[in-house]
Amino acid sequence: MLTTESRHYSRIQFNAAVELNIRLLEDIHTAHLLDISLKGALVETDTPISSFIQMRSCLMTLTLGNNGEKITMQGKVVHHAGRLVGLEALHMDVDSMTNLRKLILLNTGSEDLLGTELSHMLNSIKMRA
Repeated sequence: MLTTESRHYSRIQFNAAVELNIRLLEDIHTAHLLDISLKGALVETDTPISSFIQMRSCLMTLTLGNNGEKITMQGKVVHHAGRLVGLEALHMDVDSMTNLRKLILLNTGSEDLLGTELSHMLNSIKMRA
């Protein structure tokens, strides 16, 4: 299911298990992906994370099917409430970006929408540089 609200990026509701590694915490947390976009993800951890994690670096890994394809998103925690953790994507390798692009395209069915979102993302990167 597609959620756009007033965002520049479509959030794809996608229920899947992920691994979440938050910098300075000793454990890798298992979590469930609730939604994902070109700009980030929302996950629900299996157990509450009581530590202060706002703005900490993190790494989320989503394995797609049995063929070994993955989406690995390096980012930071932008919000945290109990078991819910919102991540902002800061870096993805080419394979992860390709897999995320396929996932978004399969769920939106719109090459035009995806093209618009990719253009917006590239323009925002240019403005920061």
